[in-house]
Amino acid sequence: MVITIPGGRVIATMHEVMVKFQENQMTLQAQTDDISLLGAPCMLIANGGTVNWSLSLGSEDNLNAVSEATGIAIKR
Repeated sequence: MVITIPGGRVIATMHEVMVKFQENQMTLQAQTDDISLLGAPCMLIANGGTVNWSLSLGSEDNLNAVSEATGIAIKR
């Protein structure tokens, strides 16, 4: 599933999440085992092994779309 966020897009599957930023052509990638979703500020958080980054998804709709595509529950 491709989700448009401010500045880029999130490509989410049951196995991984990839974030591609348009302006600087940077890509972030993490396995879904290392991802958590936080509901209050609509954040996607990757933390596991050598992966450690977070990203604001901009809206509740984007957060729900990532949750649906990956099967990850949203922490409220």
